This record gives sequence, C-alpha cells and structure tokens, in this order.
Amino acid sequence: MSKNFNVPPPETKYCILTFPSPRVLLITINRPKQLNALNLPAHFELDGVFNWYNKEPELWVAIITGVGNKAFCVGQDLKSEFTSNEKGSSSNDDDDSILKNFPKSGFGGISRRVDSLKPVIAAVNGFAIGGGMEITLACDIVVAAKNSIFSLPEVKRGIVAVNGGLTRLVRFIGYQRTCELAFTGRNISAEECKEIGLVNKIVPTYKDVVPAALKIASEIIENSPDAIKFSKQGILYSLESPSLTEAERKHLTSDIAKKFYNQDNFKEGMLSFKEKRSPKWKNSKL
Repeated sequence: MSKNFNVPPPETKYCILTFPSPRVLLITINRPKQLNALNLPAHFELDGVFNWYNKEPELWVAIITGVGNKAFCVGQDLKSEFTSNEKGSSSNDDDDSILKNFPKSGFGGISRRVDSLKPVIAAVNGFAIGGGMEITLACDIVVAAKNSIFSLPEVKRGIVAVNGGLTRLVRFIGYQRTCELAFTGRNISAEECKEIGLVNKIVPTYKDVVPAALKIASEIIENSPDAIKFSKQGILYSLESPSLTEAERKHLTSDIAKKFYNQDNFKEGMLSFKEKRSPKWKNSKL
C-alpha cells in the first residue's frame, strides 16, 4: 500500500506507523518506559505525522493508541523536560506564550489542531492523563479499555491544561462538570467518561481497543470520503461558531461546499443509488 502514497510516510522515532487495513493509518505512541509520555521532539514528530495524514489521499481514517498494556499517554514527559535541553523544531518562534515550545497543532500534534477534516479515532489502552486526555478530546471517536483512567491533573502540579483540553471539555460536558474535573484533577473511569459523552465505546481489555477502532474505521471507509470531510467541517463549525445560524452559513458557503457537488464521489453516490449497487468511492480531492 505504501507504494501508492503521494509522499512516503515520515521517519519516526517516538511512534510507530502501520497500515493495518486499506486506507487506515495506525499511530502507536512508542515510549513504554515513560508510559508513553511525550517529550518536546515527540510533539513535533506527531505534528508531522498528522500533517502527512491530512495531505495523503490514500488514507481516510487514522487511529492513535499507545504501546503496551498500561498507558495510552500520561501527558508531558516532565522528567525529560527538567533534565534535558531537548527541543523540537519549533514553529512558534514568534510566540512568547507558554506554548511557544509546542507545535501550533498542540499536544501530540493534535490537541489544538483545527484544520483536519479526516477522522481520527483514539484507541485508549490505559492511562490517558493530562495531555494524553487532551489528545482524546481532540479525536473524533474514542474507544477505551474498561480499566482506562482519564484525568486532567495539572493543578496538582501547579500547572494548567492549556493545550486545548479545557476549551474542548466545557463544550462537550458543560461548565460545572468541567470545573469539577479541572479544579480537582481527579481520575475519571472509562465508564464515567462514557456516561458523560467523552467515550463512544468500552471494550474489555487493552488488547481489544485497536480491533474495535479498526471495526469503526471499516464502517467509516464504506462511505464517501468527501461526505465525511464535509460532515466533519459542519460539526467543527458548530463547535466554533457563536450561533447555529452562523455555523450553517459558514458550512454552506465554505470552499468545500462550493466544490462538493461537482466531485466524482457525489456523482457516484447518486448513480449507484439509481443503479441499485454499492458505490465505488475514490480518494477525496477536497
């Protein structure tokens, strides 16, 4: 499959890239000794991976998980931060904020990313702590092992979840719930996350998360990649816009909207319905 890529996959040191089924990218954070905590270079590496994924037409769905049976990602590698001068190739050199050493896309190259219209599924195989939880909040669908633990414990260390987690969380679960979780830094079980809408599906063990995510991915790629992108754009506009009317206006007047009905996949969808057959989708050109 890699021979069909427009550009080869980026070289990686802190994560493993595999292609478990056609059109699906599996990103596995690979820092088991650090419970998959990320150092600064890892953020930029993942930023590059997601940039590549978003531009590569052969890939329709991405899944992100962590190596091992303990942790998805336990956030920033604070030990590395305090004991080394490691830095990523910062894209924020003109930024004097506390986020200047991170890529503009945020923690793990995704937590503050707002330009991705392709689906990303989190396969949470254990602890999703701090920035690790911020990654899951930036994903479109979340599958979690039953024993997974989520939390934003930054206040316990005198810091704050500033990589998009708080702003997303308040939109997802409301003001009071967000305040409780942010102010206490307490652990949240996978079951509670499902109850409040932060997890879509719970599976028995860490071994089951990737297969479950792949099953969802297989259902997604049965559909038009153009329609998926256009749908996600509308959902994102509804999160970012101050009113439903404004969100609808942006969605229906976007560049994608202007191109959507002239694409091969739109025509194929209508034709396959008329001919009573399964559609044969092409890579998106949107």
